Amino acid sequence: MYRYHLIASFDKSLHALASETVQETSTINIQIPLLTSTGSFRYGLQRTVDELRRYNIYPSETGFDIIILGILVYMADMKISRREQAQDSWSREIILTVPLFDDRWSKYNGLFERMLKFLTGDLWTVGFTRRETKLAQEDKFCSRTTKYTVASLFSGGMDSLIAAINYMEKDQPTLLVSHAGESRVRHWQTDLLSVLNEKYGDVPHENAYYWTNLDGIEFPEAGSDLNQRSRSFLFIAIALFSMSGTEECTQLLMPENGLIALNVPLEYLRLGSHSTRTTHPFYLKLWNEVAYDIFGFSISNPYWNKTKGEMAAECLNREVLKVAMAQSYSCSSVNTVSIHSGKSNHCGHCLPCIIRRAAMHKAFGDFDPSVYMDSNVTELVNNRETKGEQIRSFQYAIERLKNNPEAKDALIHKPGPLEMDDAYLNELADVYYRGLMEVDKWIQDSLEKENAN
Repeated sequence: MYRYHLIASFDKSLHALASETVQETSTINIQIPLLTSTGSFRYGLQRTVDELRRYNIYPSETGFDIIILGILVYMADMKISRREQAQDSWSREIILTVPLFDDRWSKYNGLFERMLKFLTGDLWTVGFTRRETKLAQEDKFCSRTTKYTVASLFSGGMDSLIAAINYMEKDQPTLLVSHAGESRVRHWQTDLLSVLNEKYGDVPHENAYYWTNLDGIEFPEAGSDLNQRSRSFLFIAIALFSMSGTEECTQLLMPENGLIALNVPLEYLRLGSHSTRTTHPFYLKLWNEVAYDIFGFSISNPYWNKTKGEMAAECLNREVLKVAMAQSYSCSSVNTVSIHSGKSNHCGHCLPCIIRRAAMHKAFGDFDPSVYMDSNVTELVNNRETKGEQIRSFQYAIERLKNNPEAKDALIHKPGPLEMDDAYLNELADVYYRGLMEVDKWIQDSLEKENAN
């Protein structure tokens, strides 16, 4: 097992990764070139910079700082295998050295280490050095767009779609921020953007997106990891990077339903990879400390106290949502689905699929234009293998709450620290309870309908 030390480099003469193995400390040091010999950005960032310029968005030096950190975090997460390089097959040891332009970052390395450990479960050491190379186009700052005061993450999923429709219905100009690492994800995003463009062409909603290109990036003996637990870190970095290039965009919205945002383990011992924390209140609290001090920006989840079904039912244009749902995706098993089914975007049995199906049932009854590889609920409930694992876990958690409804007040604290405000905690506990009961309603109604046939 090795610890990996990634060192960002702006040396244009460094044309490829340069690695050195220090056996005494079991550390592999890797120089990561950020610039080509001509000064263009690597890993897909140049394309993003060029696209932003088309919208008169010119990020600041501090904006470049955060996107560089985001790229290194994402690269480390994707290109170091937990199975091969973690003592417990989960927690890797990762060291980052990142040259940054703004000296104010230096007081936040400990906060980033805590944030990343909370997000990914790994042991991170983050160090900052001084970046002398200037990257921002300061001569263009006077041309920066004034269209936007709000940015919002736009992943291609159901929650960000509902949020985008709501913004458009309110005539709220919104900078929609996207990330993709493969063509299918970008395809889903552009399909949804086409729906928004057709319906809301008169409301500004440019798409700031970053397509990460990590092709050919291989660390010695590292393998790879497809969990993407750090994707939200990169997502927020892209947003802050883009927002720093505008005149007035200071509010970042991260739309996600309260059940997923809390993501209480469905079973007592289930913490690991199923407990994503991408919009957990504690994670966003840490981000806000940095974002406000460095950029003057705020980050919030406007749907923290709503279930996914409530979000869908309360969408300000349900007809547009019904049309667009066929182009959105939620599945966490996309690669598996692609292997086994050429027609389906969704497996139908993973945790996000189950919550999505329950939400559509609450909002629209039997209407759901999505295609699910495993659509029969009775078969999933009776399946004793992997396909039935998530729905059985939901049944366990639901039964636990039905037998002891007050347990919700304690269970919401399982994933991480929360603000100790009684009214706030009560709302969190209630959305957790309503979210599980929403899934229960879908399961029971589906079983009744399928068994009646």
